[in-house]
Amino acid sequence: MGRKSYHIVINRFICFIILVLAQHHIVYSQQKITQIDSLTNLEFQLLLDKFNESIESNPEAAKPFAEAILQKAKKNEEPGRIASSYRLVARVYENSLYKKIAYLDSAIFYGEKSSFKSYPTIIYVDKGVMYADNGLFNEALDNYINGLKYAKKKNDDFNEAIINHNIALLKRKLGKYDEAKSLFKLSLNYESSKIWESKNDTIGYLSTLAELVTTYRRNKEIDSALTFNSIGIKMSKNLEISGLFKLNKGIINYYQKDYKNAIININKALKSFSKPENKYFAENYNVIDAYLFLGKSYTAISNKELAITNYKKIDSLIQGTKYSIPEVRQAYTAIIEHYKSLGDKSNQLHYINRLLYNDSIIDRRFRSLNTKLIKDFDTPILISEKEKLIKDLTNERDQSNYGIMILLFILLIITVFLILNYRKRKLYKIRFEELMQSTTEKTVQKKIDDDTIGIAADVVANIVAGLDEFESNKGFTQTNMSSAILATQLHTNTKYLTKVIKHYRQKSFSPYINDLRITYIIEQLKTDKKLQNYTIKALATEAGFNSAEVFSKYFYKTTGIYPSYFIKQVQLKDN
Repeated sequence: MGRKSYHIVINRFICFIILVLAQHHIVYSQQKITQIDSLTNLEFQLLLDKFNESIESNPEAAKPFAEAILQKAKKNEEPGRIASSYRLVARVYENSLYKKIAYLDSAIFYGEKSSFKSYPTIIYVDKGVMYADNGLFNEALDNYINGLKYAKKKNDDFNEAIINHNIALLKRKLGKYDEAKSLFKLSLNYESSKIWESKNDTIGYLSTLAELVTTYRRNKEIDSALTFNSIGIKMSKNLEISGLFKLNKGIINYYQKDYKNAIININKALKSFSKPENKYFAENYNVIDAYLFLGKSYTAISNKELAITNYKKIDSLIQGTKYSIPEVRQAYTAIIEHYKSLGDKSNQLHYINRLLYNDSIIDRRFRSLNTKLIKDFDTPILISEKEKLIKDLTNERDQSNYGIMILLFILLIITVFLILNYRKRKLYKIRFEELMQSTTEKTVQKKIDDDTIGIAADVVANIVAGLDEFESNKGFTQTNMSSAILATQLHTNTKYLTKVIKHYRQKSFSPYINDLRITYIIEQLKTDKKLQNYTIKALATEAGFNSAEVFSKYFYKTTGIYPSYFIKQVQLKDN
């Protein structure tokens, strides 16, 4: 057969195959349309029941029922029902971000025209959750904010509580624990009024409570975490959500150095998470927490093998779900150190690459969090070590080059360390000298009149005088001082008090109180040698702070140096 005849035959065969496939597709499409048309004759409720029966186990089988519901809703022309139908169809495409967005956008379009109280708020929540699950936190926040606008507009307290809960999760991811706690508590205030009205309402309350416990725990407020978790354990008994409180109990055990019970309780939680009926009550970050603290607990009891096994499960989870959080860094650094101690350079290099990859993802998703991350491996050092390991693995026979590389690497690390340490010490020294030379100056009093802040001049004058006396008597050193307490002391209300402080002290209430405390303790430390020997915790109490950690953070935020450094320099200066 000639080349030309051969190509003609091949082309005819290809055309035949295309025609067959096209005909099959047309037949399939016609059968699908016929199937949906026949389903539209069924009642809405029956179609919905059929959809719910298969959506979890077989989303593809649920699709015709969802599309039939949508078709019936469009014929009905009721916007709320059409919006609900698009939400159902979106659920079929759990693994297709693009399609799910498209259907939810259509749901929002009709939801905005609907008279349903929860629309389009709950649809924006759907989109926000979808984006958050895919690590697109900025997009998630945009949708939560849009939903919140509608919730407030329609007085939809239920969905407002849900949105506050979800925004709190985002804030916690960024390390803004105090803000997250406030939002979780705001949700709990509403949800507590619905406890026991239905199982779903109780689950909603417990879900928020579990997240609040996690937030306290991550902020190292273990006593508060323990208190709220004990409530959750009692309330969640025999409910699917109980696994979250078992997990937190195990992690709290770890912080209490009760490693045996930590392992027992975390494993109980993982067993609970593995049950199909509980899959909605364990997010990826819960499972990561479980494996991470199992690894830490096994490390604490010197069972390195089981520790590394659990850390590797985190890596497997990340690869399977593409979900990652900053805490996974601890697992990777532990695995890297493990293989480094064994001299297994291939695995060491593999997990360095995995760590760098996850760092890049986290850097994109949590940019504002990066400065707060405590890293076991600095990225430039990791890159340098990666290059060294690659050269080492490919040139192990070249001993002279290997020795030079190690020497250069060590010199680089030492040089970088010395430069950074010198700059840090120099900057701290400058800030210390500035503090020692600074003096406490009385705020220049603004003229008091009736028109400035909408409060009568005599009332303002009384409040300002009260503030002067409050400052002179060091009232700010009272722990747990709040605007409500101070307002009571000054015989006014919190609204007037905060307005006056804002205008005449140029600060909101918390910075006003905390700045007074820091200024006071600095001036005391300059002259009081007895105070210089106090612990940081005792100094915090002396200044009016609830904890040493909060005191140290605010001291650093205000002065740029830590109280321990300031005290040491004052003592050196005195000597």
